[in-house]
Amino acid sequence: MRDQFIPTINYQKLLALVADLLGRILGLEMATLIARAGSGKSVACRRIAAMNPLVILVSFAGWLSSAGILREIAFAVAGARPRSTQACFDLLERGMNDSRRLIMVDESDRMSLRHLNILRDLHDRLSVPIILVGEEVLRSKLCQERRLISRISHELVFQPVAAADVCLFYQRNLDLEVSTKAAGALTAHAQGDFRLVVKDALRIERSMKASGLSGITEDLVREICK
Repeated sequence: MRDQFIPTINYQKLLALVADLLGRILGLEMATLIARAGSGKSVACRRIAAMNPLVILVSFAGWLSSAGILREIAFAVAGARPRSTQACFDLLERGMNDSRRLIMVDESDRMSLRHLNILRDLHDRLSVPIILVGEEVLRSKLCQERRLISRISHELVFQPVAAADVCLFYQRNLDLEVSTKAAGALTAHAQGDFRLVVKDALRIERSMKASGLSGITEDLVREICK
């Protein structure tokens, strides 16, 4: 099985959001991407950051302080991690003056309010577009402070994996056509989780090799989904 990126419906919506935020400066360029685990949000963010030089992606880790996450952003933008918060802001200001970038922060749902407010300060001071990426708890954290939630101009919610995404995955990675009925069954079995789509595909690939099948049969799908 190949490992080709699948431009899902969710991915296309995220692309549109990125373009919208980069295209305006109104003081309301903070947005959220809310998605359950396994929805493909991190993969989508990595893809966009890899393809668009104006997009910076950092991922929060539990050991990072509020100054620490700012240093990671400074390093991603300008290649340095200044020790002080002020020095980070100054470095980022110079970097953003050269070229305005959008910052995506993955695992934002794990941040404290102090972390989130340092990102709000970054947005306000430098007019930096920011997308906070995380699971559903992120929304409730932002709602704890009006000054945070009031700055969120758009909330993008990734929907569960669609049958069309499953069909495209099998076409791109296994050179297999999946019937509408089979795609529906595989989509339901995955329960919205793209990781489960991949696991089912690996099982199907192994079963086809073992049995000598050249295509996906209804019996094979029933066996995988039972």
